[in-house]
This record gives sequence, C-alpha cells and structure tokens, in this order.
Amino acid sequence: MTDNLKKAIESGERIGVIGSPSSTSNVTIDILGTAIDKKLVGNLCIFGYPQESKSNYALGQIVEVNMKNTWSEDPTMRGLIRQRGCVPPVTERQDIHIAELITSAVFSVDADGIEPSIFGTVPSTGTYVKLMDEKIMSSLFNEYKNELFYLGKAYGTDIKMPMWFKHFGDSVGGAGEAYHIGIFGKTGSGKSVLAKMMMMGYARHKNMSIFVLDPQGELSKNLVSKETEAALDKVGKKIDIYNLHNLVLSGWDIFIKILVDSGFFERLGIIHEDNRKRAGAEVSKILNPKGRTLSTLKAFKSAEEIKPWTAHKREVFNVVWDALGQEEVQKNIYSGKDYVARIQSNYENADVEEFYEIWKRIANLFTTEGKTNANYIKNIVEKLGNSDGKITIVNLSQAEVPQDILWNESIKLTVINEFLLKIVATAEKKFNEHTLLNSLIVIDEAHRLAPRDTPDSEHLQQLRALLIDSVQTTRKYGLGWMFISQTLASLSTEIISQLRIHIFGFGLAWGMERNSLRDLIGGLDDALRLYQLFKDPQSSIRKKEYPFMAIGPISPLSLSGRPLFFNALSYPSEFLKINFP
Repeated sequence: MTDNLKKAIESGERIGVIGSPSSTSNVTIDILGTAIDKKLVGNLCIFGYPQESKSNYALGQIVEVNMKNTWSEDPTMRGLIRQRGCVPPVTERQDIHIAELITSAVFSVDADGIEPSIFGTVPSTGTYVKLMDEKIMSSLFNEYKNELFYLGKAYGTDIKMPMWFKHFGDSVGGAGEAYHIGIFGKTGSGKSVLAKMMMMGYARHKNMSIFVLDPQGELSKNLVSKETEAALDKVGKKIDIYNLHNLVLSGWDIFIKILVDSGFFERLGIIHEDNRKRAGAEVSKILNPKGRTLSTLKAFKSAEEIKPWTAHKREVFNVVWDALGQEEVQKNIYSGKDYVARIQSNYENADVEEFYEIWKRIANLFTTEGKTNANYIKNIVEKLGNSDGKITIVNLSQAEVPQDILWNESIKLTVINEFLLKIVATAEKKFNEHTLLNSLIVIDEAHRLAPRDTPDSEHLQQLRALLIDSVQTTRKYGLGWMFISQTLASLSTEIISQLRIHIFGFGLAWGMERNSLRDLIGGLDDALRLYQLFKDPQSSIRKKEYPFMAIGPISPLSLSGRPLFFNALSYPSEFLKINFP
C-alpha cells in the first residue's frame, strides 16, 4: 500500500516548490513556469518531507496566488511601462507567482502503513509540491474507502473531496459520542440540499436514527423524492413523514397553553397575559378532576371522564363554557368587580358557536378521529434509537395546516418544545440504561428558534433555553444536533460554541456576518479571503455551483482543523451516482 502511494505521488504533476518564507501554519509555494496559467486556487496539493526518520506527506489547499515583479516596481521602470506597455525582458519574464497553501492534514508513512501525523517542521526550499489527483487520493485512503462519502469536489477542481460521517454510537464505525453541526448560508446558497446530502451520509448507518423538525417545510420538500427513497432503500433506511394531518398532541397542560394563546379568552375580555393564564388554570381545574375545588365540584360532576382526546366533543365544551359563566370562576381570574362585570357582560352577549369553533379547532389537535396514520408525539419520539433507525420528518409548515385545526406561531413553538422535551428525556433514559441514543436531530431555520438576543416571547425564551441546554448536555447521550440557519450573527452564541462541525455557504462575507465568521475561524485571513471569492450560485449563467467552507472533523483531510473548500455535487444525479451506485 505504501509503495502504491509513493508511486502515485512520484507520478503526480509538479506545480511548484516550497518557497520562503514558510511556516507550519502557512506554506509559500513558488509556482513553476509550466503551471502559472493553471487555475490553482482551491486545488488540493501534496508534498513529501522527512520528519523524525519517517516519510511524511502534507496535504492542503491553495487559498491565494500572488504575482510579484520587483523590477517593475522600480519607479523608472514603471515610467517605461507606462509609455510602452510591456518592457522585455522585464515584464512577464521576471514575474514570480507565489501561492499560499493552508495545510489541513499530515500523514506519516512507514513499513506498518499510514497514520496521522502533525506538521512539526518546515520542509526545505525546493521541495516539490504536486497536485492531488484521484490516483493519489485513492492510494492514500484505500484502507478507508468503505467509510468515505462525498458531498462535493475540491473548490474549483474535479477532484472529489473525501468526507466521512461516523455514527454516534460506540460500535464499529462509530465516534462514541455525538457531534453538533451547523450549516449556514443565505437563501439560495444550497444549505438545505447540502443538509439533505449529509443526512443521507449518516443514514448509511443502519442503527442511526435521524429526526427532522421542519418548521417551514423546506426540508420535507427537498428530502422526499423517488430518487432519494430508492437510494435509501439500498442501505435499508425508510422515511416516516408526519404533518398536522396525522400528528396528535397529548396532555391537558399543552391543551391549556394553546388555549391561552388562541384568542379564546381575549374574546371574553380577559386581555392581560397573567389573567389569561389564571383563566387557563381555572379551565385546567374543570378538565382535571383532581384539581377541582369543593366550591366548583358541583357544576362539573358530568365531566368526570373528560380526557384530552375527547375534548372536541360538544358536551365537553359545554361543561367548560358553563363554568366560565360562574361568578366564582370569574373572581379567580380578576379580583376587581369592574373586570368581573366585563367578563360576565361579554359572556352573556357571546356567540357560543363562535367560541365552540375555536375550542374545537384546538381540540382537534388532540384527537385521532378522522386522521390517517395518526400518531402521538410520545410514540414518534420513542422510535429514536431503535436498531432499525429510521429517518423521521415532522413538517410543521403553515402550508400543511388542515382547515379544522387552529395553528399559529405560538402553537408551533409549543409543539416544537414538546418534541424536544421528549427527545431529551428519551436520550437520558437510554443513557441511564447504558445505551447511547445514536440519533441526529435536524432543525431548520434555527436562528428563529434560538436567536442570539433574548426574545420577548415567553414561548421563544423557553424554547431557546431548552435548545441551549440540550446542546450542552446531550452529546454524551449519543444525541447530536444539526442547526441550519440563514445567518451566523443572529444564532445564539451558546449554541455556536458547542458546534463541532461548521459549514458555510455563500452570503456571510460582509458586515456582522463577516465579523462572526472571522472570529469563528480564528482570524485566518487567507481562508476568509478565499471565502469572499465565492460566487453567488444564483448569478450563474449556466450550471449553478454551490461553494462551501467546512471546519471540523468532517473529512480525513481536516485533521488539523483548518478550513476545507469545496463545491457541492449536483443533486440528485451526480451525488447518488457517486455515493449510492
């Protein structure tokens, strides 16, 4: 194997030699005259050098090419150039092309094989630098070819960039812990499609579950197709899709939260949030026999068997409506006589059918009647961590809302919060049973659910706090999170600090986004300049290209943690052909 690698490297194309100054952080390459007309930016390169009596090979990407001509910088010569244009043999022939290389991985080679190393010394000037090609790449990672996966090609080249996606369990092929992932980019940067390809990379592990919370319905549209299902079928993976047509909520506590946010109480003149919560507490007493007081027990004997899944029935509503008309209940909502009188007046003049319609649309979220393949949140979440791990998609888009249920932003946040609570509880339970959940939770539009600044909405505050706590505590449970966001500067810093893998698409090169990006990559100005060269995929005249910068343990080429640059494979044809032949 090592002989094959050496032969492949020896036959590689020379593009330059190590120049001065160079360091273990950045390597200067003096470009050979035969390579100055090549498109070098983004190219993967390799060079060999001795280190502690072993042959070492360093890999990296060219992030910038500069041209210098000290003769043409002379003021007198500049005057001649201004008059004549070119001045042979000063112009062109005296040009020196210099490339900046960021090393991303180093491997040492001996009789025992290939193993990771570090860039611990700087090779001498004159050391040849060669272009990576498929032959060298194949020889280098032949031992791991069954673990490799491909999302794209090295930026500006046709060389496939090897990636690997290890599952979060402790069995063969696992990392033994979870990774948290962030994918960032403006609308149209290709981040949703890239997320889908990464999910399919993880889906190759039979015992790994993937759970997608899709508030806007974007991932649901992209992930489900005949081509995708056929590819996943090859690795024994199935997709379960749930939306508001078959999703069933449970528990009076959630019912009351939704009722408080529905506008039901406002129509009775109960305006302020604290008073609406009191009204919700009174309804909770009515619905829950254990919580009823002796003073109200008489009116509610007929509701003894009320359950959340029967709340849509008219007789259940009648019990609650009758109770809300009682002075004892109204005084528990407002202490002032004027306010109580206002409630009673609104109650007496109310259109009862209008109130029942609101009530019924809420209650329909909690019943299985009329729903095909109805499933409770608890039952959906319990499938996580099963040996036959599935891909589960929960589409909470406004576009999928049935007419007979009530849905708004507050209710959506309440439902998402309930899902996350049950997911974390399931992970903790598995961990206490000495088992890792081995699951990836994917959340689209993450900046809306966990903004950087503390939001005004109480529901959003709770959800944000839950997400921050989850990413800080669930990694050891084998529960990883993938956050997809249009912005880097607006996502919670507590979440960003916990991410292990960062991927950046087009659109974060200016303003606050640029500052956040620069801080995250450790001020690597060369890498940032290359990122700023990314073209807007929507401006392409012919084939659209989706460039990305990745940081973290996503590739065998990223051992040093330095950024990697690639163009995503076209989906579905090229991606599926390479990864699911």
